[in-house]
Order: sequence, then C-alpha cells, then structure tokens
Amino acid sequence: MALSDNSLVDLATRLGSDRIQRDAPEGSLWGSSAAPVVFAESEEEVQAVMRWSAETGIAIVPRGKGGYAGYGNRVDGEFVILSLERMNGILEHSVGDLTVTVRAGTSLAALQDHLSGQGQLLPLDPPRPELTTVGGAVVTGVTGPKRLKYGTVRDWVIGLRVVLADGRVIRTGGKVVKNVAGYDMNKLFIGSMGTLGVITECTFKLRPAPPVEILVLLEADDWQAVHRLSRRLLDSSLEPTAVEAVNSGAIRVFSDQLEAPCGLLVGFADERSAVEVQWDRLKSWADEEGLRLRFVLEGADAAEGWRVLGVSLFCGVDPPDGQAVVKGITLPDRTTEMLQAVEEIAAQHDLSAQSHGGTGTGVIRAVLRGAENRLEALIAGLEQLRRRFEEPGGYLILEQAPLEVKERVAVWGRPPGGLFLMRRLKERLDPNGRLNPGRFVGGI
Repeated sequence: MALSDNSLVDLATRLGSDRIQRDAPEGSLWGSSAAPVVFAESEEEVQAVMRWSAETGIAIVPRGKGGYAGYGNRVDGEFVILSLERMNGILEHSVGDLTVTVRAGTSLAALQDHLSGQGQLLPLDPPRPELTTVGGAVVTGVTGPKRLKYGTVRDWVIGLRVVLADGRVIRTGGKVVKNVAGYDMNKLFIGSMGTLGVITECTFKLRPAPPVEILVLLEADDWQAVHRLSRRLLDSSLEPTAVEAVNSGAIRVFSDQLEAPCGLLVGFADERSAVEVQWDRLKSWADEEGLRLRFVLEGADAAEGWRVLGVSLFCGVDPPDGQAVVKGITLPDRTTEMLQAVEEIAAQHDLSAQSHGGTGTGVIRAVLRGAENRLEALIAGLEQLRRRFEEPGGYLILEQAPLEVKERVAVWGRPPGGLFLMRRLKERLDPNGRLNPGRFVGGI
C-alpha cells in the first residue's frame, strides 16, 4: 500500500505530531527519495508503530543514530524510518554482577563513559562508538580489531527485548551471566540487520577495565616479515588484544611522515607487569624478524590510536564518489596475503588503498579511493577483489559505497550456506516482509 498523508496523520494521531519528521535526509539507503522518520520514545510506541505498519502494509526501517543507515542493500518501495535514538539511557547496572541493561538507542560511547566510572567496560570497539547505538551494534554485529581477545557481539549479549512485526514483545535470554536454559534466542537477532524485529532493550555482561593499555606500531619492509612476526606472536602464550597488519595507507593515518610499505599494530591490556613482560617479548621478536619500532602509545593515547584507525575507514551513510569501504573475510593465516592482493588490485585500477586486517581473525577492512570521474575503475577493482576473496572460500562485503556503485556491485556477494534457514526464520517472524525489506543478504 502506498504511503499517504492520511496514513501519516493516523500515525501522528497515535503518537503525537512531534514524533514525525516528514522528510529524512537523502542518502545511499534512500536513493533519490526522502522518507518520513518516526521517533519512538518508549517500547509501547514502537509497538504502536509496528501495529500501524501491520494495518497499512507500509514497511519499517529501524534506525539508531544513523551511522550505519547506508549499510546493506537499498530498501525499495514505500517505508517509514523508525528512529530509536530518543530511547536511550541506562536501565540497570549491577556492578557486582558485571551486567548492564540499557535502552537500544543508547550510544556505545555514552555507555562506555558510564561504565568507566565504575572501572568496567563492554569490550566492543566499532569504528564510531558515538554513532553506534547498542541496538545497532547488535543487529549489525559490527566489531573492531579487539575482537581477537574479546570476541564478537554475541559473546557479550545475555538478554534482549524485541518488538516483532505484529507488535508483540518477546524477551530473549535474561539478566544473569549464567543463563543456559533452552535455546539461545539472542543469536537469532545478533547480526540480523533489523529484519526479524526491533530491539528495544539490551543486557550485556561486562568485564573490569584493564589498568594498563598500550598500542605498538612496528614497521616492516615486506609482508612476509609481518606475517612471520604475527604468527610467532599468535602461536605464543602472549595475550594481545589485537594484532592488525596494516598497509602504507593505514600507517599514514597516524602521520604523513611515516613511509613504510607495511607494518603491524599490536595492542596489550592487562596489569602493568603483564603488559611490560609481553611488550619486552614482542620487542625482542620484532628485532629478530627485522621490524622497526615506530611508536608505543599508552592509556588514552592508545585508545585514541585505535579510534583514529577506525575513523579513517568510515565514510558514513553517503560516501563521496569514487570511494568504497569493503570488509573481507578470509582464513587468519592468509590475512597478509589478501592485504597484499588488495594493494595489487587497487594499483591495477589506479586506485589508492588503505587497509588493515586481523592476522588472528581473518577480518580485513579496506577503503578504495579513485578519481570521481573514474567510476568504472572502482567498480572493476571491486569486482576483481571479490573474485580474489571468494576463490578460496572467503567473502567480500561492500560496507559503504555510493548508490550507483551498489546498483552494479552486489553488496553481500555470494550467499552463505545457511541462507535457506535464514529465509525460513524471516518467514516465521516477519511473514509479510515489512522489516527492512530486501536489505539483508539474499534479498531478505
């Protein structure tokens, strides 16, 4: 059913006219059209919107602060954006139990600020925590370099409240860490891209904040040296928070004066004595493998170093023409090989590449940049890069790109093996396909 003024008037009557913004900003998700935004301030209002959607047949696009609004396929047809950014705040923080319950529109940055006052943290490190809500982190499953030590979003979620497409509210998991009864329903919604329900509340387990954190940059003359040192480090008893191989473009985000062709970023976080022992061991191995120390950052400076790296590969909802951010997934042992492939393919198409990848996770992120009038070169480079990742069984996802690039290069690439199960779940929880229609892999 088409989106009419009468439909919006009806919705405004239910929620209040101050909850409706008629025209959303244009962006790569919306294409050339604008869509109304509905601002929900409570779970009951989310339910009201979902019931209205069920009555009118108009699709719903859930959104937090909008930092990842362009993630995934374009949503076609008539839809309303359901913003949860006003649904924010800490509901319950059990310091002794190391758990916290927050409203879904709370930014990760605000949550971390609150937790730091109690010497605790939620160890998730997306590139822009100030633009990433806790609900957005859950539905996108976005992680950063520290997933090596701390794991992924699913390792920290212990409970959710979700409004389904028909307006019903379900609760998954609980508010205690040791919750093992029945199926783990949390995992249905983690990484679901908002296609199964609208998360209104999240409960996480926490960990104590480490007393000391350092970030080390080691420069190398070739990728083989980076690979050798990273494998030596990962095969040892040391416990780094992150081990990221970086190309020259990523190195230069820290200083234009740095000119090494590649290098290794290593993080440690623990008691000071443990950090010093691990750093001494790494320094010795780096000397043996021929890598050079460029800097060691500690405390807030280390946190800022990781932030700078993340921001440098974040182009936002509507990236400039000629730019695209990709996420590659490969075997951890092939990370440096694939980073080298990124550089080679970029050079073949006259593109610049800034990239880094976890040698213990196999997750690679890269931004490719070309001249604004060289769209064909960017598209050809992306297609070749995808073939390179997929040949050995990996994946390449187009995370951020202009709409005209998304229209010609598949966002998600080859479908995963469990796609048929994902479709069955979608049919069960959202049978009419009104939540983020077509946005996720396989057109879900």
